[in-house]
Amino acid sequence: MHKWVKIAISVAVPPVFLLLFYILCWNHVHINEIGVAYNSMNGKVTIQENPGWYLTNPFVEVVNLSTIPHQVSIPSGAVVINTKIVRFKKEGVEEFIRLQGFSYSLNQSLPNILMGYAFSGKDYPFLEVMQEAGPEKMNPTPLPRK
Repeated sequence: MHKWVKIAISVAVPPVFLLLFYILCWNHVHINEIGVAYNSMNGKVTIQENPGWYLTNPFVEVVNLSTIPHQVSIPSGAVVINTKIVRFKKEGVEEFIRLQGFSYSLNQSLPNILMGYAFSGKDYPFLEVMQEAGPEKMNPTPLPRK
């Protein structure tokens, strides 16, 4: 092999290994998130409550659940029937995983999942209904004319 090929390989290999290590073993949890790490080797679920960087083994799948409030509503053709402002509470993560299961789609579909629980009529330890608005209320009696 030529000397320049050896130099190119020695320069290119460490960044590639560092990138693979970063992709496979590091995950970051932001301030308004909860990390849920699922180890597919032993089935253990770990909650990452504090924001920051976490080192996991390559067989661990991590989902970040947002704790910021979401507006969920049931729309209709004329008006919005019901609207609620809901937030995911970290105290109920275990119950949420027990009911919902673990999936990477939790990142994208969390507002839709919370909408189902918010309008179910039951209380859940992982769901906080911050504000609730019902259908528009009308007074059927006309106002007096002056």
